[in-house]
Amino acid sequence: MNSYLLTAQLRRARRRYRLSAVAQALYYELVAIANDDAWPDTFNCSNAELFNAIGVTENTLIHARLELIQCGLIGYKSNKSKRTFSEYRLLLSTASPSKFDAKADAYPAADVAADTADYNKLKPKPKLKKEVVAVVVNTVISYADALRFFTATRNHHLLRDKFGLDDDGLAAFFKTFYDSKVDFGELDGKTLTDIGKNFYYWLPKHLAAQPSAPNKKGCVKKQNNYQPKTAQQPLRGVAAAMQFAEVQMRE
Repeated sequence: MNSYLLTAQLRRARRRYRLSAVAQALYYELVAIANDDAWPDTFNCSNAELFNAIGVTENTLIHARLELIQCGLIGYKSNKSKRTFSEYRLLLSTASPSKFDAKADAYPAADVAADTADYNKLKPKPKLKKEVVAVVVNTVISYADALRFFTATRNHHLLRDKFGLDDDGLAAFFKTFYDSKVDFGELDGKTLTDIGKNFYYWLPKHLAAQPSAPNKKGCVKKQNNYQPKTAQQPLRGVAAAMQFAEVQMRE
């Protein structure tokens, strides 16, 4: 065994495997250590000595060592005793470590698995994407609060004066509007301002869809007073929607 043969083996391995610069630097360092020890079959070396020699972190060293093991350039045995450093062997073969006979050479098969286990421990754990579930609470402002707010606005006075409604009549229409919107879920998450604006634009359309009332002489005359009868309850839900759309219900 000599440096020339080992260097030539590294060049052959680079044609088949993608070796990082750190892995190649580690290999040259191991060859130099073996040369200093007069080419023993195995030699011991600590991680600290190696990663300080090639200027990398310990994790990077372990990754680079795994590359050399997988392409069959070195054998490695991690000693469990803290007093004994890890054991290395330089292999003169381009064959994959998995093709070595485990009985003839105790390094490749067993130690690749051991080192691979260490490698897996160093792998960064994939970050699990946390599914952010947006819980939407469909809160509906109460009728009393919505009416109280709308009564204090300028739009309330504009509608009352424009259509000749008193406060009770306007409140009755507001109740019809509120109930129908709630039934269809159209007020979910709406603010007081949103409800007031929706009612302001809803009322003229609703009144325009109402039938005209005949006067005492039998002539058709547009209603001046839109106050609904107190005895009649405003329609809600689908019935109200069908009435607004002028859809006649079958018996």
